[in-house]
Amino acid sequence: MHAHRLPLLVVALIAALACLPAGAQVVTSTVATQVNPASGVVNPVSNQIFVANNCGNDPTCTVFTNPSVTVINGATLATQNVGVGYLPYGMAVDTGLNQAYVATCANDSTCGSLGAVTEINGATLSTANIAATGYDTAWVVVNQSTHNVYAVNLCNDPHYPNCTTRGTVTVFNGNNLNGTPINVNAGAYAYSAAVNALTNTIYVMNECGSDLTCSSAGTVTVINGNNNQVITTITVGFYPLYAAVDSVHNKIYVTNYGGADGSGNPGSVSVINGASNTVEATLNVEVHPGPVAFNSVNNTAYVGNCLGGNGGNPNCTLPPSVSLISGDALTATLPVCPTGYAIAADMEVNTVTNKVYLACQGVGQLGTYGLSATVLDGATNATFPIAVGDFPNAAMVDSSTNEIYVPNQADNTVSVIGGATELQLNAVTPCRLVDTRLANGGGGPIQGGTFETFNLPQLAQTKCTGLDLSTAASYSLNVTLIPYHGQPVGYLTIWPASQIQPFVSTMNSDGRIKANAAIVSAGVNGGASVFVYDTADVVLDIDGYFGPSSPSTLAFYPLTPCRVADTRSSQYPSGLGPPSLSAGVPRNFPVLESPCIPSGVTPAAYSFNFTAIPNGHPLGYLTVWPEGETQPFVSTLNAPTGTVVANAAIVPAGTGGGISAFAFNNTDLAIDINGYFAAPGPGGLSQYPIAPCRVLDTRNGHGAFSGLLSPPVNPVASSCAVPSQSQADTFNATVVPVGSLGYLTLWPNPGTQPFVSTLNAYDGAITSNMAVVPTGTMNGEINAFAYGTTQLILDISSFFAP
Repeated sequence: MHAHRLPLLVVALIAALACLPAGAQVVTSTVATQVNPASGVVNPVSNQIFVANNCGNDPTCTVFTNPSVTVINGATLATQNVGVGYLPYGMAVDTGLNQAYVATCANDSTCGSLGAVTEINGATLSTANIAATGYDTAWVVVNQSTHNVYAVNLCNDPHYPNCTTRGTVTVFNGNNLNGTPINVNAGAYAYSAAVNALTNTIYVMNECGSDLTCSSAGTVTVINGNNNQVITTITVGFYPLYAAVDSVHNKIYVTNYGGADGSGNPGSVSVINGASNTVEATLNVEVHPGPVAFNSVNNTAYVGNCLGGNGGNPNCTLPPSVSLISGDALTATLPVCPTGYAIAADMEVNTVTNKVYLACQGVGQLGTYGLSATVLDGATNATFPIAVGDFPNAAMVDSSTNEIYVPNQADNTVSVIGGATELQLNAVTPCRLVDTRLANGGGGPIQGGTFETFNLPQLAQTKCTGLDLSTAASYSLNVTLIPYHGQPVGYLTIWPASQIQPFVSTMNSDGRIKANAAIVSAGVNGGASVFVYDTADVVLDIDGYFGPSSPSTLAFYPLTPCRVADTRSSQYPSGLGPPSLSAGVPRNFPVLESPCIPSGVTPAAYSFNFTAIPNGHPLGYLTVWPEGETQPFVSTLNAPTGTVVANAAIVPAGTGGGISAFAFNNTDLAIDINGYFAAPGPGGLSQYPIAPCRVLDTRNGHGAFSGLLSPPVNPVASSCAVPSQSQADTFNATVVPVGSLGYLTLWPNPGTQPFVSTLNAYDGAITSNMAVVPTGTMNGEINAFAYGTTQLILDISSFFAP
């Protein structure tokens, strides 16, 4: 494996990345960069983030025009783009001098000329270029004590990417950029470097040792930082890529991508004694190890493997893993990414919080790009996923603010993760944000096979009085699909703006107007994108949003699904049973009178499932809102054919904890609850978005079922890798019935089947509904019961956890 710069989305097997903090954490903002943000670095002193954009402003990544570094102000998230050399990649920062360095191909986009290092002054953002002494300069490190900068050059000739000479290291001092750089010879295919600032020693990884045919073991060139002379060359395993330094014990951990024989199955780690410059231990890890980080808090090195478990798989089709080395002993190997992710890419440690961060990269096919980062708790080894953007290629820790920055190579963004942040609900009176219908002042239907992006915070300012969505990290929306001229719509998908469209659907239509609730993460500028397979109008109503916790936000308290009201039955408390809703007449429902609501609680909002039973007569729309407030101009569901229709909604509690409902036509109504929102307290949960993922599709293997689904759904064991900490999951449930389906019910396992329904499809049509389902005590399992025969698809978008 020869090291080279990675300008394309389908990159080499290892990329330079970093990691994120652990525990319960979420993305709080998404910042746009230029094209192909491949790596980056943080200056915690100046609170600046530098992100190298491989392709500048060329969206095709073929011309590489105007290569740049995006500089993000950590306080305001304002950005500036700074021009640098071609194909910028490896980065480092000197916090004392407030200077960032990026390795580039200078003025040659083919990397056939001598490389360079561009220095960026953090205060003025002015630049200076330092010519390298070799070719394909892709890695740079800094000794913070001496201010010496070490740029690693793959070759000493212009035969990129096949070197005919060994690599070199260019050395210069950040205080004297006009001085003459020093050239230090390294090995064949010099890849990366690491610095021990305490001993002033530099270690250079040479993938192929001294053998340009790469049929021999790799080496590490050891450089004395006092005189920049080579001390010795140490033979390690095949294809050493990265190193992490334990300065306290003077040990260096080197990951050998090819292991002992070049196959990489298993890979290995060479532990070098920095005092004697000898390999004191070689430890086998899992397949193709790459990134490595050392955590001084617990004296542990973390090694990211392409995959792990059961001897591994050289094709990287199993979940990536992290091997833990405590001292010189391999102590554990932990799975860290969902199935289908090919690379555990780069790691970074926050020693202040004792957390390790790792980006999970996908296999490079549409719909399977990595969309998550994993945080590993250094104290407990517990892992927690964090939904980010497409193909996360780094995760830089700002230890001073406890913020983490993840460049997403495939969607040209940086995800900003709050180091100690959780999302809680801000309940709002329902309000219409988007209506594309020309008759209602919209821009017209979305054309089939295309998508439109909507800036929801901006729309809220003009459409909803007093609604400020500037802190929103995700939205609770009601999506109404209005097919063009009554023609079927194959499917609609809604997702965060700027990301690649995920391989999930939100809803389908056989030509009728349909509504479905959805919780959607905010993308760039707080936007959301909507795709329709066939031409249709779309309406978006908001009933709440999730933002960083504050004294005014609400925690979620899950309940076993329970029926609060049913206008068809007199068995319910007064006000929650008959009569039916009369056309055009609002009705109040005293929710707190229901035994479903625990005594002594004061809900501020409810998570409901509403089922309209129009008894065969068309129902134009149903609207629900807090009792005592003016009826809003929104709809909760539609049943134009008169069939039974269900839809979920978050509804703020109104006067006396009640809610109001309005039906445009006569209908019965059933109201089921699965949880409520109230002030944070014992048992309260926060929301955590997850990369949109298909947990279950019975069409693939299981087949259609009737009655109780066996075995139960297990999101934790699914390829989506939902964490065990989840106590309620947010699904989009879609049924594909075989004939009439009376109802589908989802509930936690174990547990008695509750008298509720999640959705209905009496007419046999493909039907979807959002469902917030509390998880069971049996490893987070969920039961499903179908009154009829159906296929079932469950797509997860978020979960609730402490």
